[in-house]
Amino acid sequence: MQNVMPPTGVPATVVPFYQSHEGEVCAALLRDRLQWFWPDLRQQKVLGIGYTQPYLGAWRGRGALCVSAVLGRHGSALMTLQQEGGRLPPEERTCLVDAQHLPFGDEAFDRILLVHALQDEEQAVTLLRAAGRVLRDDGRMVLIVPNWFGGRLRQRGTPFAQETAFTRGSLRRVLAHAMLHVERRDEALFLPAGQGCTSLQRGQASDIAGKVLSPGLGSLRLVEVVKDVYSARPLPVAERKVWFSKMMVPVQDA
Repeated sequence: MQNVMPPTGVPATVVPFYQSHEGEVCAALLRDRLQWFWPDLRQQKVLGIGYTQPYLGAWRGRGALCVSAVLGRHGSALMTLQQEGGRLPPEERTCLVDAQHLPFGDEAFDRILLVHALQDEEQAVTLLRAAGRVLRDDGRMVLIVPNWFGGRLRQRGTPFAQETAFTRGSLRRVLAHAMLHVERRDEALFLPAGQGCTSLQRGQASDIAGKVLSPGLGSLRLVEVVKDVYSARPLPVAERKVWFSKMMVPVQDA
C-alpha cells in the first residue's frame, strides 16, 4: 500500500501546539508511555531527533544526558524558543541538524527518540540509517508516528496531522532498509486531542479504554526498534548488471 501524503492546508506549527493546554497534556501522556519503555536511563546518553523538547522531560533531571537535535524543517520553532527566552531547560543541549548528516560520533548514544521526524519512506530510511550510526549496538530507538488508519484525521489541529502516516507494512519496509527491527509496540491518543487531552486523567482513561475496546486504533504508534545485526545491506541491481557485463566475452560470427 502506498504512503498517503500529508493533507494540504495551514500547517499546525509545533510551538503553539505544545504551548497550549491540549499540547501540554498530550506531551505528558506520551512521556508516560516513554517511561514505560525506558523507566531508568541514569548515566545514559539520550538523543532526541525531530522536535523532542516536550518529550525529553521523561528523563531530563533524572541522571540522563539529553541532547535535542532539531531537524532543519523545525528550525523556525527552535528560533522561536530562543527568541522567547527561558523556554529551554539550561541543562539541555540543543542543535540544528540535517537529516543526512548528524554531527555526532559513531555509537555516541544509548537511546534515541524520534518525534516529528519522518516525512516519507525515502527520507525516513536516510534519517534512520544516520540515527543507527550514532546509536550503540546494544542501544534502542523509539519512533512516534501517526497511525495510517485515521490517526491524522483525529488529530487535526496538531502537528501530527501534517505528518506522513505509515502502515505497518510500509514501516516494516522502512526499518528493514535501515537495518532495524521492531522489539515492542504501543499506541496512544485514541480520542482527538481536543477531547482526550482536556486533562491527564481523562487522557489516561481514554487510552486504557481504547486499548481494551479497540486495539490498534490509537492515533499514534510508538515503536521501539533495535539494530538488526544480521541484516546485510542489499547491493543495487544496476551494480550487479555492470559486474555481469564485464564477465561477458564477445564472440565473433555468433
